[in-house]
Order: sequence, then C-alpha cells, then structure tokens
Amino acid sequence: QEFCKCEGLDIGGVPQYHFPGARLINTTIPDPFHALNLPAEKYDYIFSSHTLEHIPDFLGALKCWKAHLKKDAALFLCLPHPDAILWRPGNLIGHLHSFLPGQMIDVFTHLGFKYILCSQRDLFWSFAIVGRNVE
Repeated sequence: QEFCKCEGLDIGGVPQYHFPGARLINTTIPDPFHALNLPAEKYDYIFSSHTLEHIPDFLGALKCWKAHLKKDAALFLCLPHPDAILWRPGNLIGHLHSFLPGQMIDVFTHLGFKYILCSQRDLFWSFAIVGRNVE
C-alpha cells in the first residue's frame, strides 16, 4: 500500500476484494466505466490485479491508464506468472495474454514509467510490477 495512497482506481476489482480506498472500476458487469473508458480525472495511483491478461488491446489499456495518472503517480499491477500452466492462454478461459516479469519491465520502460519495481513469481503463481509516471 506504500505506492497506492490518496485517490486511486482499482481496475477489474470486485466489490468484496477491491483495493481499500480505491474507486472500483468493475470490468465484469455492465458499467459506464470500464478498463478503456475511465472517469476523466487524474489519479494518484491505479491498481489492477489479474485484469490486464483479459484485455484484447493490453498495450492500449496501459496507455489509457497512464494518461489517467497524475505526475509521480503509480501504476501497480498484479499479473499471473506463465510458469503456472493453469494461467496460460488456452488453459484458463478468458486469459488472452501471458506476461513474464522481464517483458513487463520492458513494456513499462517503453511507456515511459520510471522507478520500476518488479517481483518474481510468488506462492500464488503471480507477480507484481509498479512504475511511476514522471511526465
């Protein structure tokens, strides 16, 4: 929670498990706001857990999310690690993409994020990455 303070969004969360204090953008129900159509404001952080791999245009989603971050704000993602066969596209309904930590570091760098921190696979076969929007 050190990266996610003040006003933020939880994209893809569900009401019973969303990030504390964040505005929930629930991508599983009809909603005027969704992963590619966010409220107009800029935020201190955007948090998203196990959502990016479901979005067809994941790079477009990341660009959209970055555009909704204030300067020095954080983008914090939790993603499934492809070492777990279950998480791979084709094995789990709805997973369109598979990301390795090193690949996501490259994507964050390409998008202009700085101070990038990335974990390796955890006990839940997931990993986290966070970067700061310095623009």
